[in-house]
This record gives sequence, C-alpha cells and structure tokens, in this order.
Amino acid sequence: MKQVLWISRHEMMPSQQADLERVMGGPVRLTLWKDTVRDILTLLPMVREADAVAAVLPLELLAKLVKIPGEKPVLQSVCRRTLTGRMIVTSDGRQDPEVCYVHEYWQQILQVEVQTKRL
Repeated sequence: MKQVLWISRHEMMPSQQADLERVMGGPVRLTLWKDTVRDILTLLPMVREADAVAAVLPLELLAKLVKIPGEKPVLQSVCRRTLTGRMIVTSDGRQDPEVCYVHEYWQQILQVEVQTKRL
C-alpha cells in the first residue's frame, strides 16, 4: 500500500482518491495535513515517510515543495467548477449560484519557478 501525504484543508473526494489509486498503481493510505502551511520545512518529516505528496497550496509554496521530495512525485488534482442549478443564500443575504467541484485528473508538478517583488 502506498503512503500519500495529502496537504489540504479539505477532505479528499472519493473520486480523487479512486483516481489517485489508479495513478499510484493500487491502494493508498492518506496522511492528512489540514493546517495552514507557513513553512514547507515543517512538512519534511511527513514528506520523508510518504511515497508521494498531493497538495493544494499557493504557487509560492508549491515551488518550494517540489524541491524537497527528490524522486517522490508532487501531485495536484485538477478540478472543474460545475453549476448545480441551485441557488444558495450567503451570510449577508445575497443569492449566488451553487457550484460543485468535479475531479478531472491528477497532474504531477515537475517544476515551478516563481519570482516575486513586494509592493
């Protein structure tokens, strides 16, 4: 069984997990990290234990993450937003169309280069 570190505030959708098992070649056991990631190095012990890392992170943090695992794949779920046809009432009383996220596929992040400048 493959060990995958799942870095996200959200639970993995069943469709994501089923497709992840296809990508990983069999059953996977997830280790969850739901907290906000402030420093990628705090994840290092869990990355070492994992066979792969699946992450929902800002681009800057993804750029740092792909430099850590070496041969371990860093994966990202690609989803599409779909309107459900229902309306939801927001906390301020507005009505907005409800959307759901549908998993499309996993992609492997091979390289990310980011340069920023504080303004």
